[in-house]
Amino acid sequence: MEKMNLAGKTGRSRLLLLTGGGIVIAALVVAGAVLAFGGASADSSKSASAASTQPTIPAATTTPSTATTASSAPKAESQVTPTKAAADVAAATSQTAGSAGTPSKTSDPSSTSPATMTAVGSGGSGQSAGGAGASTAFTANTMYASEYSVPVGSSPVNTRATHPIDLYMPPKDPMFDITKRTEFPPVDSEAHFVEWMLKHTDQQKLYLEERWQRAAKAVDRHHITRSRVLMAFLLTPREWFCRPYNLDKVYENTAIPIGYGQTISGPDLVARMTDYLDPKPNEKVLEIGTGSGYQSAFLSSLSNYVYTIEIVKPLAEETNGIYLAHTKEIPQYANIHRRMADGYYGWPEAAPFDKIIVTTGTDHIPPDLLKELKPGGVMVIPIGPPTGQTIMKITKEVDKDGTVHLTREDIYHGTAKDIFVPFTAAGGGTHYTNKND
Repeated sequence: MEKMNLAGKTGRSRLLLLTGGGIVIAALVVAGAVLAFGGASADSSKSASAASTQPTIPAATTTPSTATTASSAPKAESQVTPTKAAADVAAATSQTAGSAGTPSKTSDPSSTSPATMTAVGSGGSGQSAGGAGASTAFTANTMYASEYSVPVGSSPVNTRATHPIDLYMPPKDPMFDITKRTEFPPVDSEAHFVEWMLKHTDQQKLYLEERWQRAAKAVDRHHITRSRVLMAFLLTPREWFCRPYNLDKVYENTAIPIGYGQTISGPDLVARMTDYLDPKPNEKVLEIGTGSGYQSAFLSSLSNYVYTIEIVKPLAEETNGIYLAHTKEIPQYANIHRRMADGYYGWPEAAPFDKIIVTTGTDHIPPDLLKELKPGGVMVIPIGPPTGQTIMKITKEVDKDGTVHLTREDIYHGTAKDIFVPFTAAGGGTHYTNKND
């Protein structure tokens, strides 16, 4: 990867253009600054020139009567924290909170680049829908569905959780404080990133290279615009969560079946939804639809307080096992609260949440999820018929008199739709209001 200095060598910072294989990443390298998930991000400063090119989306305001309705969610069983799991977590997180991989390894300043990388664009509501490939709509991947007895988008009723069961609750919150982390891989080149990760983790070179290349494309296409999201993407091994029979497709930009009628969403889509959600370290984040576990693993590098719900019992148990198997290497997985339940009703006893991300398709905003979202909170959710959903960023504001206002934004600005598996209901069918869908 070739590096060009665009702003000269003097001053406190310089803008670098990293190029390679036709991919371009912009990086802001600030003298003496080390990227820390708990610190102030360069994402918050937006240049006037960038802002002038951003499309503006007119905000819609509504006053839904469902916002203050009582929750009809079933109550959870007593919390389950397996003894062995708790012991493993305690052992893993008692290590020095420094490494990206093996916690016992210490920092080598000479081997890392004190860089804060920001992608082109300002992120959030001003995010550009431009860039290569941005106008191409994603679709659900069904080409591999014939490999499984259960069609993609469905699951047998007898595999669905009919009442909440907690698979894992952290013995303390958080088990591993991501704001105390001091070591990060360099982001000045693919070679340096891969070299550092091989030194500090047990991850494989092939997947590290593919992850870097996927991240570079996501930045180039404006799916990632925030430095913290970029780092979290680079630190999350998607190959652990894509099931073994599909590892050859792990970093392809497509949804991949994981069994039980479910899929792991494409990496660019996961990155863009997370970038718009923009979780902060001390914000409480709820994910609806654990699935493979990849989304919550990604979120755990951005927030100390991640909650995730999966309705398909064997899938929830399988994914829980993946988290437990890798918590020693990536201790922030111990911060992920895991539950089997119908996610339509949220997690009322853990509410309110600062951020909510929904990874299943529906034609409306679930009232309980809206109720559990804090004033000022953000929800990212696919809304639309089964034939294709618009992924919306919903911002909730509440007046002094209790009136709820929602601001909606299409995260693709009208250029793309996606197809998610349907929002499954515990008693059978889905949560679509149009039962013909």
